[in-house]
Amino acid sequence: MFRKFNPILGLTLVLALAVSLSFLGCQKADEGTSLNGDKGTVTVKLTDDPFPLKWFAEVNVTVTKIELHAVDSTRHGSFVAVWEGNQSVNLLELRDGVTSDFPKAEVPAGRYNMIRIKIDSVHVKYKNGTEFGLSLPENSRAGIRIVIAPPVEVQAGDSLSMLLDFDLSKSLVVRGGWHGNFPMPGFFRFRPVIRAVAMHRAGSIMGFVSDTAGVAIPDAQISVKADTVVTNAFTNHRGYYKVMGLPVGNYSVEVQKDGYQWQEKENVKVVKRQATIVNFELIPQQD
Repeated sequence: MFRKFNPILGLTLVLALAVSLSFLGCQKADEGTSLNGDKGTVTVKLTDDPFPLKWFAEVNVTVTKIELHAVDSTRHGSFVAVWEGNQSVNLLELRDGVTSDFPKAEVPAGRYNMIRIKIDSVHVKYKNGTEFGLSLPENSRAGIRIVIAPPVEVQAGDSLSMLLDFDLSKSLVVRGGWHGNFPMPGFFRFRPVIRAVAMHRAGSIMGFVSDTAGVAIPDAQISVKADTVVTNAFTNHRGYYKVMGLPVGNYSVEVQKDGYQWQEKENVKVVKRQATIVNFELIPQQD
């Protein structure tokens, strides 16, 4: 029998790496960065869009610094450090609600229009055991800037959650040749493509993908579209998926998996701070 999506379990299926920033204070902040010491709370979440899974066991990105850019007319804007260190994250593990929290930090209350993330290295491991590093653009170590549009305001005593959606399908750029069944180590370059979403302004789509017998289908590709593809995800090993950080509106949701017929559901409504459940039952392709 087809197994319906379990909303309680689904609450754990968040594709994110959480960066918690703690802000303290009791007064509401004015526009611009507060100069009187007021603080609020921000959480930065890092997630990834899908790319060809069949080759990769790991894609490890080493992050060394995360900053927020404050909109401050008196100082022409400035970057506020959120976290600094050396932390390696396997982007392929950022599914099924897996999170990894950075240490908490304090930043001033105020308006922020940009996130800057510094990446030191990217290390890949194929499923056949081959391991190698990928070349990075020069600005990766200096800091990749991701615009927050419109800017977000952190008020004293409030909490804010930001999502960094890491699109691996666009970030791994093809440039080399093949070696057997796997691309040669020089086949890819890493050119990060990341979007920033204020989670309090967004909703999510989540669900369960099975075959006609109700058996879970892992690694099915989910595409959420408006006029163009907005973001993608893969089902986990239990057949569940969640696409976060979607602006309020109507979307179409597509699912594809080798050996099954493609399916699409239209007019899926995304509501702010809520999860819309969309389940699929895929029909096997006929020979």
